Amino acid sequence: MIPWLLHYWMKVCRSCKQTKLEDDFPLFSSSDCGRKNTCSECTNRLAVIRNRLRVENPAPMPGECPICNNHTDKWILDHCHFSNNFRGYICNSCNLGLGRFNDDPSILESALRYLRQ
Repeated sequence: MIPWLLHYWMKVCRSCKQTKLEDDFPLFSSSDCGRKNTCSECTNRLAVIRNRLRVENPAPMPGECPICNNHTDKWILDHCHFSNNFRGYICNSCNLGLGRFNDDPSILESALRYLRQ
């Protein structure tokens, strides 16, 4: 491979912060979504953590999401991505929302101020 072209096939893992070949990043399950932001090694490590949390904290029966109060049949495990502490189960929409705000309360507070304007 031509050295100056190498950076086009490189990517930084969001978890371990290492620069790796793009092929070291697994594809999303949906073929048109591209590659994950975590390398295969970190993706596997995080999957083990999530599976342990699911075993230790079984999902509740269908009910209302504690954030949006919408009914859900499919709970998503919510955990802190820094400490890996279990926070609870929420609906998919709320999980995606928290993820888009990087689980950062200051960003969520800014979003709340924006909405209240």
